[in-house]
Amino acid sequence: MRLYPIALGLAGLGGAWRTAIALGAPTWPAATLSVLSLGAWITVTAMYVLKGGGRPRAFIKDMRHPEQGFALGYIPVIPLLLLARGPRTPGFRILDLGLAAVWAVGTAALVAHWITTPRDRHAIHPGFSLPVIGGPFIACISLQANGWHALAQGLFTVGIYFGVTFGSLIVGRLMTEQRLTDARFPTLAVLMVPPATASTAWFGLNANRVTTFGIGLAAVLGMMALIQLFILPDYFRRPFTISWWSFSFPLASTANTVGHWAIAAPNPASRLLTWSTLIIATAIIGLLAVLTVRMVWRTSRSARAGCLREQREFNAWLEIIAKPLW
Repeated sequence: MRLYPIALGLAGLGGAWRTAIALGAPTWPAATLSVLSLGAWITVTAMYVLKGGGRPRAFIKDMRHPEQGFALGYIPVIPLLLLARGPRTPGFRILDLGLAAVWAVGTAALVAHWITTPRDRHAIHPGFSLPVIGGPFIACISLQANGWHALAQGLFTVGIYFGVTFGSLIVGRLMTEQRLTDARFPTLAVLMVPPATASTAWFGLNANRVTTFGIGLAAVLGMMALIQLFILPDYFRRPFTISWWSFSFPLASTANTVGHWAIAAPNPASRLLTWSTLIIATAIIGLLAVLTVRMVWRTSRSARAGCLREQREFNAWLEIIAKPLW
């Protein structure tokens, strides 16, 4: 389940490049990233289903996991994000509605478990907010794009409510409890997701027009991005792990929001900011991909070295045992 942020980050970056098409960007980056995201989502989901044997009990047990259960919310969120820029056909509209229903049922079950089963506050981290707070905004974007305007409005309100309630809980935990571990520390970047996805959803609901509420969301996103700059030294002091992919979707969704602003309020400054943000997000996600490949290669090389060492030890013991027989 920890691999789902890879697919989500690629999908988010594809959405940012698709928005940039209106500013003169080529179409192939958006298409390529969407295909890569779909491939990653299918691969990770197949691995998860095969590992659990397709048993409903295994799914329920994972959902109730105190630290990783929230990651199951990624399963419907990623294809919802991809469908936001899919073909506008009746079949895709129904599929989009069905995925939104799956997200709603899964999130309701997850939240019901959270509020009825107390947990250690140390287990809570910003990653919890992505499927629960970012999820309704992503579903809103997808439903609005496929013509389900009333449902999109309703889910936007759900996102606002969850943002206030769960957001307050998460920030309170960060300010009053022990420091996040190295593995969870990169999830602080997820704090940019709620204002970024809410901004994109609001643009969709209002035909990409500048509104007072939209300006307020942009101000919140700008403040959260500024806060991240002051955390950068702490990020750099931590070793690379797969959890660093937590950076990918916040960066991509921020670039997407800035692109919408450049379309809604066109001027040289907004275009410059859009391209700068998009290039930075693409470069960082590309770096994450390179670091991930290097980590996998080093792990596999260490595993091969360990197998060879065990084989040599086995051969040595075999010689000791067989020597009297010679």
